[in-house]
Amino acid sequence: MAFFMSTPTHNENQQQTVARDSNKNCVQRGPNFSHPRYEMESTNSSTTRDEDDPTLSTLPLLTQDTRQVLALLRYNKLHLANPSLLDHVQWVPSARRFVLVMKEKVKNKYQVAKLECVGELNPDKFWLHPCGGWVGPKGPANNWAKPTLFEKTKARGSLRRPQHPDLHPFWDAYVSNLDAVLTLATSTAKDAGIEHSILEKNEIRIRHSVFMHKQNTKNDLGEDFSTKAMPCKFEGAKKALAEIIEKGIFQFNPLPATDIDRSPIPPKEYESSLSGATVLATISLSCDRFQKGWQFYADVQALTVLCEPSSIIEEESTSETMSSKFNVTEVARKKARTIE
Repeated sequence: MAFFMSTPTHNENQQQTVARDSNKNCVQRGPNFSHPRYEMESTNSSTTRDEDDPTLSTLPLLTQDTRQVLALLRYNKLHLANPSLLDHVQWVPSARRFVLVMKEKVKNKYQVAKLECVGELNPDKFWLHPCGGWVGPKGPANNWAKPTLFEKTKARGSLRRPQHPDLHPFWDAYVSNLDAVLTLATSTAKDAGIEHSILEKNEIRIRHSVFMHKQNTKNDLGEDFSTKAMPCKFEGAKKALAEIIEKGIFQFNPLPATDIDRSPIPPKEYESSLSGATVLATISLSCDRFQKGWQFYADVQALTVLCEPSSIIEEESTSETMSSKFNVTEVARKKARTIE
């Protein structure tokens, strides 16, 4: 199964949504699982590798599908590397916060600007777990001044420059453009600085709401995506989840992430499939202005794996029998022969 994805046109003044026939492995999953996918065009780019670099030599070749997505990013006006990005977006007040929207209205209403970028999910800062890594309302050390209820918690991650040579040429433009977008918001009130940025040490901080208010929409993703089956890393989260299920006000909000085959990633596989993976990320931006400064947020609208996590360490093959694990090593054999 795969998700709907939109097609950027070659004309930047027009953008249309294209959906594949449902009989061709494309099924709509509702608003939380919409994702911009591009109609495929041929590209003749090739991968260059440095044979002396063991890290690069283990990176997998990009699929044709991934190469076509990268080629077409340049036609998307909401690509974070677009030099004219600021010509298409603006900040508008919504309730008590500001939201980044498209300048061009649709039926006299603003549309949320869904920015796209390619980045690697930093495994050292990966907390995009189904439960968000929640241990309790006052944090791991039980010392948070402001408690966070489980139903309000956010799963968090950080996008960094991809390792693959064909995937990282946009990164500097991403950081520069994103900084300009944040500055655009703060320019309306220069007396307040940025207290919480989504840019940190050349990385982009992203988040996802673990829960949402209960809806009547049908769960057609299967039991693995249900609230009852939601995996929790810590005992405190398991107890809080039982209370949430009993009250029936909130439900699990699965991360809208698809694997390299464009199939939904089950919650129990978030870490193994996403930590260290290079993804096409679609994010929406919002911010709050407090007396102490501006706070910015980048919420995940979709994550699509373009390059799976790689490792330079060879994995051991699965043994056919348990007794094979007790095989004597070559060193031990030599020592035994010496004693004889």
